[in-house]
Order: sequence, then structure tokens, then C-alpha cells
Amino acid sequence: MEYYYSPLACSLAGHIVIREAALPIELVPVSLVRKQDVRGQSLGDISAKNQVPVLRFDDGHVLTELGVILQVLADMAPGLGYLQPRSTLAGQRTLEWLNFVATELHKHCLYPMFQKDTPAEVKAWAKQNLAGKLAIAADHLGRHHYLAGDDFSVADAYLGWVLMLGSRAGIDIAGPGPLGAYWVRLSRRPAFRECLALEAELYKSFA
Repeated sequence: MEYYYSPLACSLAGHIVIREAALPIELVPVSLVRKQDVRGQSLGDISAKNQVPVLRFDDGHVLTELGVILQVLADMAPGLGYLQPRSTLAGQRTLEWLNFVATELHKHCLYPMFQKDTPAEVKAWAKQNLAGKLAIAADHLGRHHYLAGDDFSVADAYLGWVLMLGSRAGIDIAGPGPLGAYWVRLSRRPAFRECLALEAELYKSFA
């Protein structure tokens, strides 16, 4: 099984979960500029969507869309509880926040902010909107250690990426307050810290 990811792209979340759970999945870096993986294979030949992440199974079929891939990865290590049963409040909360991060934070705010052809006024609006949406998460995290409660979930891996990228856009995530404390908790997790360092280094030469 292979996981195709691009350094510091949203696929970082899946990379974190794979390392957290020590899943036996080969990690394959992809350049989104060249649209090919580190071995020279075209990204379009891997997935018709021509984007990351892509999870390719041993029988050759592929799965795309980060929100879905994170759930599948969690199911591969059920004992770790990264996605509790959907019948439980923790499981439902994980899915709720997973969708919030994917739609409200990622696509609604971060995507336009990092597109070269986005008008400046739209980028400014998206940045302001991101701060407002993060305030919702901050209010929740002021009362809970993680998004689904006391334990780390796949939704936290995704929000961790959002905070990392948001910081590159000038959003303060390390200051006092719930988001800063949450970022410290995430950063103390070895897999999270290792993934950030590895992808930051890889980004310098293979973005």
C-alpha cells in the first residue's frame, strides 16, 4: 500500500496518522509543481484528479479525498481510537470537526489564500474569515484537550495542518490562549513533530 503526499500540503494530516499508528504504508512524496512523484511517475497516472493525497491499495485501486482517507487510516488501527465508533459521541464529534476543517477552514479559507491567481481583496477576506473560523475551534478547545474530547483523533491531524499553514499566512497560533496551548499539545506528539520537520525539509527540494 502506498500513500502519495506533497510536502506541507493537506496530505500532511494523513502522513501524521500513518506515523502515529505505525501503519505499514509506503510514503511517496509528490511534487505538485511538476505533477510527478519522487520516482518520476506522473501524478495524473496515479489519480485522474491529479492531486494529493492518494492512497493506493495493493490490488491497485486508489482512494482520494483527505477526509475519507483519514477515516480509512483510522480504521486500520482501531485500537488507537483515532476515530471512535460512529455510534458514540466522540465518533460523531470527530466526523463533525473533520468536516468543519475540510470545508470551513481548508477550502473556504486556506485554498483561496494560497492560490496565485486569487485577487488580493479575496485573499484578505479569506484571511479575516479564517481568523473567525479558528475562533470557533479555539472556544471549543478552551474546554477540551482535543477536538473530539480528551483524546487525539484524525480531526486533530487535519486541524494541525491548518494551523501550520495558517501560521505561514500570518495567523498567530503560538500565542497565549486555547489555540496556542493546543498547538503545544500537538507539537509534543513525536509523530506530529517528526512529520512537520521531515516535510519542511523535503519542501525545500521537492515541492
